[in-house]
Amino acid sequence: MNQAKSHFRRELAIIPAIATVIAVLAFALVQICLLVLLPHYERDIPPMPFLVLISICGGIVLAIIILMIGYVNADSRRRGMNSLLWTLLVILVPKALGFIAYFLLRKPLLIPCPSCGTEVGSDFRYCPKCGHALTPSCRHCGRSISSEYVCCPYCGKPVGGTAT
Repeated sequence: MNQAKSHFRRELAIIPAIATVIAVLAFALVQICLLVLLPHYERDIPPMPFLVLISICGGIVLAIIILMIGYVNADSRRRGMNSLLWTLLVILVPKALGFIAYFLLRKPLLIPCPSCGTEVGSDFRYCPKCGHALTPSCRHCGRSISSEYVCCPYCGKPVGGTAT
């Protein structure tokens, strides 16, 4: 439970500060529009307790949408995807379909190569920049194997000398 909470906090930490500021300003703007300006210009409004509830819920929904747009922008950038394209997609595609498409189609996180530090895909076997083997492989058949294996599950030969 505690590790899941810290992972969630790490994910929230990638939201840019500008998105947080815009979300707070949008929440305040909704409050001003519905609680100050609307009663001043409109005579046929719901009772004040309902108007307060509507303004708070509307402000929270708008702030969450803005924070999610900021998250998609930062997350797509750290995954090596086109952040401008995905940000525009989640803004312009209606009914949250852009968000759903992003979360279904996003690439896995990039990891640094232990040898040269270049960001590589988590499914890469070798670093494209320096050629370092990211996963151990059998020296006989060349397939990826776990470092704990005694013999290769594909060719059956001992893996005492793996190409790492």
